[in-house]
Amino acid sequence: MTEIRNSQGKLVCRADKDSKTVEIAVKGNVTVIRFTDDGKMKIENTERTV
Repeated sequence: MTEIRNSQGKLVCRADKDSKTVEIAVKGNVTVIRFTDDGKMKIENTERTV
């Protein structure tokens, strides 16, 4: 996955071109966005356990 950072160098999200996936993690919550071949998006929200 490729790390995407803002102008302050903080990690904003991780993206994977091959799997068409974007992962966003904020305060223990993880949102995964998958782009399907038919042009739709599948969004999954989970709580990351420590």
